[in-house]
Parts: sequence; structure tokens; C-alpha cells
Amino acid sequence: MPIPAEHEDPRRARSRARVLAAAVELLRDEGAAGMTIEAVAQRSGVAKTTIYRQFADRDEMHLAAVQSVASQVGVPHSGDLLADVGEFCVALDRLLRAGDFGALLPTVLDGAERSQSLAGMLREIGELRRQALVDRLRAGQREGVLVASADIDVLTSQLIGPIFFRRFISRQATGPAYVRRHVGAVLTPLACATCAEPARGAPLRSAR
Repeated sequence: MPIPAEHEDPRRARSRARVLAAAVELLRDEGAAGMTIEAVAQRSGVAKTTIYRQFADRDEMHLAAVQSVASQVGVPHSGDLLADVGEFCVALDRLLRAGDFGALLPTVLDGAERSQSLAGMLREIGELRRQALVDRLRAGQREGVLVASADIDVLTSQLIGPIFFRRFISRQATGPAYVRRHVGAVLTPLACATCAEPARGAPLRSAR
């Protein structure tokens, strides 16, 4: 997906912002079926020809609209692996439950079932977002606080998957206290066996 240049033409940037705002409104009000190029052009006042110069197709505009209401979720590196991963997962849970992103994300997930291009773009965005967590867990292995045998690919799914499940499938409550308990339950058994017991405060420490 094209990323707007740092020094993008102000007029192009304004028209792109109007298009994405209109797409977000349509997705919120009518779902994916109502977010057509024609509907976005009518609501935004931006010509279809201009929209097609900025987005390759409807799928790209759809994903860009959802991404436009998402904030970046980074992973701190304080030296306390449990706390750092806990902060990341708490921020992810908040992103999914507050504002437009969590409400609109299901429209992309549904669309990806029917569109290979949208599925590919969604997979690429997901990999980029997970990379920060992957990097932090691998750093924990290098630092000797997380067992070297831990499968990082599986571990990231174990950490993130239940947060998505409770938000979109079971509709159960989460919140910071639950998320930190969840992170502790997943990571604490993987504390480096040669270090002090996690229950005594090392090596993973406790999430704040």
C-alpha cells in the first residue's frame, strides 16, 4: 500500500484526508457494502479520478481508511519483559475497544475472506504490527530472561490471539488487569530456567 510521502503536496494530502474520512463514515454507517468509490466520491466531494490516482482500488482505500483511525502500538524496552509486553497488550486491547478502529476492523476481516488483494494487504500490515512484539521477545531471549527454546511465532499468537478472541468472538470484558494477568500466565512459565524463580521477582519481574 502506498505510504504518503513526508513532503506530500498539501492539496493531495487534504483530498486524501477527505476521502479517508468519508470512507470511515461510510464503513461506520453502512458497512463495507456501502463504501464504494462512487459513495466516497459523493460524500467527500473528491472526484473519482482523483481517488483512483491515490488508491489502486477499493480494497486499498478500505484498508487505508481503517488504518487511518488506528494508533501505533509500540513495545517499551524497560528491562522488565513482563511489564513491557503487558503494556503492549494493554494498549492493543484499548485500541480494539475504543474508537473507530475496533468497530471497523471486522469489515476488513470480512472483506479479506472474499478478496485476495485485501487479505494480502491485511497480512502485511499485521506482520508489521507484530514485529515490535517479536523483537521484544527475541531481545528477552538474548538477555537470558526468556528460554531460548520458546517458539516466538507461537508465543506472539498466544499473547495476542485471546485479546482478539474476547473482543470479537466471546465479547468478554478485558481491561488492563485482565490483560496483565493473561500476559503473566503466558510468559512466566517461560522464564529462563537458570535464573531465579519468577514468583520471587526475577527474571521476568511482574507487570506494573
